[in-house]
Amino acid sequence: MKILIIEDEICAVRRMEQMINSALKKRNIVPIYYESLDSVNTAIPFLKSLPDIDLLFLDIQLADGLSFEIFNEVTISTPVIFTTAFDEYAIRAFQLHSIDYLLKPIDEALLERALEKYFRMKNVFGEQQESPAPNHHISVLLETIAKTHKTYKSRFLVQSAQSMMSIPTSTVAYFFSEHKIVWLVTIDGKKYSVDYTLEQLQTLLSPDEFFRLNRQYIAHQQAIVRFSADIYGKLKVQIHPQPQEDVIVGREKAGALKDWLDR
Repeated sequence: MKILIIEDEICAVRRMEQMINSALKKRNIVPIYYESLDSVNTAIPFLKSLPDIDLLFLDIQLADGLSFEIFNEVTISTPVIFTTAFDEYAIRAFQLHSIDYLLKPIDEALLERALEKYFRMKNVFGEQQESPAPNHHISVLLETIAKTHKTYKSRFLVQSAQSMMSIPTSTVAYFFSEHKIVWLVTIDGKKYSVDYTLEQLQTLLSPDEFFRLNRQYIAHQQAIVRFSADIYGKLKVQIHPQPQEDVIVGREKAGALKDWLDR
């Protein structure tokens, strides 16, 4: 099975290859990888050479622009799995048009699910026509991205004693949930309740700055001091200011956290 990955972060490429290898091993399939490409300008001439590709993994945001620009220059009939950090509205466009996606940081179980979808489509459409060409829907996707490109929250209004104050997101260490209340903790250890769930905060906070560690914690990159792994692959994460309980990242998210910290 011949696979091309177009991604501008080398650590993400290596991690993706490891996850693909693990998933395909269950099917006794040995993947063959083309040399990964990291930009629109390198991808266009390569794809114009009509390489024999079974599956394409394509990052949306490349170093020199949106990878959708590739489809303006090259007709691609190869099935595509997008990798993206765009918000849920753009993702819905991919779902509506039967283009699969992986939301960054990539979860191993979701990557395996995407590959299962590829094999199901292959069985339905056959070897010669594995899936509808994505070019047909690119204009719709571009329009959706342009309308919904995310502007992330920069401040939170909180109650302090008898008054209100605005907390810059840049001074937030982490958010955590306790007894159905979500708390904002600043880098200097101050604590305020906020009127958001952690799920809502995930859509409001920049994924470049914040990571959902588990069901209770979302942490800013500056708050993560160090971590250690146990024999089961879980991570014990030390964050600052130190909470009263241990913060544990499950095995299924451990790899994604390492990739996120190693960008």
